[in-house]
Amino acid sequence: MLARFTAAACLACGLLASAGVAAEPADARLFKGKTAQGFRIKLVVKERAFRIHAFDAELRCSDGNRLLLEEGGFLWTRVSKAGRFRDAQFGRTDSVYFRGQVTERRIRGRVRLTDRLKKGVRCRSGWIRFNATPR
Repeated sequence: MLARFTAAACLACGLLASAGVAAEPADARLFKGKTAQGFRIKLVVKERAFRIHAFDAELRCSDGNRLLLEEGGFLWTRVSKAGRFRDAQFGRTDSVYFRGQVTERRIRGRVRLTDRLKKGVRCRSGWIRFNATPR
């Protein structure tokens, strides 16, 4: 019985890893804060890198509407020796650009989003400031 359980558990772990579901590193710290738009932002920081865990933003669209996005699932971004970062990550219809600085007690930066809803309708946020501290 134990051997079957272990084999099933190993298979499940392999499936989760191949699906891109991974646990955060043990030395990672969670930073939480707000954007200039008043929405939440969460970042996970390890020694020389960080990743945006999740944030919300409001975009203005070319057809006059507003779009509220909940973004997440970002890749790790390297931080320079001076603590600065600059990165761009792309999804199927959206692009996210961010830059700023990481210190021991704070992450400050700016993020900009663009998204394509349908043919001819583009949504943009402009640069949004954010500030996060460890929790």
